[in-house]
Amino acid sequence: MTHRLLRRATLVLAAAAMTSTVAAHAEDSPEEMAETVAEAADRCRKMGGTPETAKILRSDDLNRDGRPDWIADYSKLVCKNGGNPACNPNGCLMQLYYWSGDDWDKVFEDFVKGYKFSTSGPSRLMHVTTYGAPCNRPANETCNYTYRLDKEALTPMR
Repeated sequence: MTHRLLRRATLVLAAAAMTSTVAAHAEDSPEEMAETVAEAADRCRKMGGTPETAKILRSDDLNRDGRPDWIADYSKLVCKNGGNPACNPNGCLMQLYYWSGDDWDKVFEDFVKGYKFSTSGPSRLMHVTTYGAPCNRPANETCNYTYRLDKEALTPMR
């Protein structure tokens, strides 16, 4: 009887350890995202600037699946005494990553002039403003896109 309880306790502890490891990993930003932040900071330094990257990354449950996802908003990169190397006249780099349970999936990457999130019924939406060329307008104009944040991907709405 004691042997059976000990074995059961060992299995419970092993399962708990695995769960906490996965949960802890899911709360760390994706390695690819961290590398891109480091590259942007390095480019800032090469331009003679001093980078502040603390506000670029933000965690949020974007697709409402109960798991953390990540937003990388490179417009938040501060490059003191230099220009933002992750921005150009078309906007600033933005990336979204979803946690799939065992790995990160990049579900969005583009240069955007602005974005915001909203809710419509049960759906969460992302509204993005880009420069004009993607929608066959002059570059100095803008395009507006709406995406539904589905469980595994973004679905263009218009």
